[in-house]
Amino acid sequence: MQKLRKIFFVVASGGHETERHYIDTIERKRSIDEAEKFLRPQEIEILKNTYHSGPFAVWGAVPGSGNLRTWETMEAGDYVLIYKSGRIIFAAEVALKTRNPQMAKYLWGEDNNGNTWEYMYFLINTQEADVSMSVLNPYLGYSENYFPRGFMAIEQEKANELLNHYGDVLSAITTMQQGKRLKKIAEKAKQEAEEFNERIERAPTEHDEMQWRLIRIGKKAHIDVWVPQNDQGKSYQGHKFKDDVLHDFQETLDVPNYIKNIDVVWKFGLSIKSAFEIEHSTSVYSGILRLSDLKALTPNSIYPMFIVADRDRRSKVFAELKRPTFNNPYLNLADAIGYLSYDKVREIDESTKGQNANISIDFLVQQSEKISKNEN
Repeated sequence: MQKLRKIFFVVASGGHETERHYIDTIERKRSIDEAEKFLRPQEIEILKNTYHSGPFAVWGAVPGSGNLRTWETMEAGDYVLIYKSGRIIFAAEVALKTRNPQMAKYLWGEDNNGNTWEYMYFLINTQEADVSMSVLNPYLGYSENYFPRGFMAIEQEKANELLNHYGDVLSAITTMQQGKRLKKIAEKAKQEAEEFNERIERAPTEHDEMQWRLIRIGKKAHIDVWVPQNDQGKSYQGHKFKDDVLHDFQETLDVPNYIKNIDVVWKFGLSIKSAFEIEHSTSVYSGILRLSDLKALTPNSIYPMFIVADRDRRSKVFAELKRPTFNNPYLNLADAIGYLSYDKVREIDESTKGQNANISIDFLVQQSEKISKNEN
């Protein structure tokens, strides 16, 4: 069932005290070890799984009927936008919420009335921002001079309009911060998006090898990994895919169902972090077309996408990416898609051993080749 994500505004007023709290628990983040002193075992387990035992950001609200009603509607996967002095300064997803006066007092102390910020919510995919409300307001259907008050949820109809027409909020905020207008998802793309079923001859062991290595690299990067349901029963050299991948893919209004068919998807929280197509067809067309369809459905997405193919298909990959149908201003796949050879994937996987390997999505982007770096 598709999840409707909500969007919450949090007004960061309160002067130096609020700024100190922001620095202490959002900028600097906190550790699972600290949380274990206060949270229930099942909550700790969720945090460990969600953050891969890494640090987390957390925020909260003081008791009050309005805050309670707002907080009670909040769910994992919802968006939080922090507002200050006319601008959105921070954006994130909700990972978990809990009411915990003891932990709130430990983190933030008490306000002048002896209250704690006990309506707590843990945040993932956090990003600093600098976006004027006057830029965001038109996309939400608000007047240009609208500004939020306190802790509040955006009307769901307005949230749905933004998510349905422009994709995920975090990408939208980044795009606006870059001074760009959001691209509207074309209705035609929504209507025509379907699984492309080119009959291709695969070398199963090599395709499976690349899938497994991308799963393993993702785990080293402390990222959740998804492969299509039909591939989850596969294994490579005794490694069962199902032991290391997500078993369910949370469908949301702003994350198209289509991505469930991509060969490998990296996620963190509900946000997509990267997508990989392993290309075995002689034409090297089907994988690019799948990523092209995905980009058409998420035109404001900022996550990198990759074609993984044998080295002898490299020139064919770049030739296809130069086609006008792919290299147009709306899709701009030449910038969105990187090329990774099988040998490069093997090299990255074999050269990064252990759970503390220095792997990140940015590292993978640096290791890939882009058409923009090659002759036209």
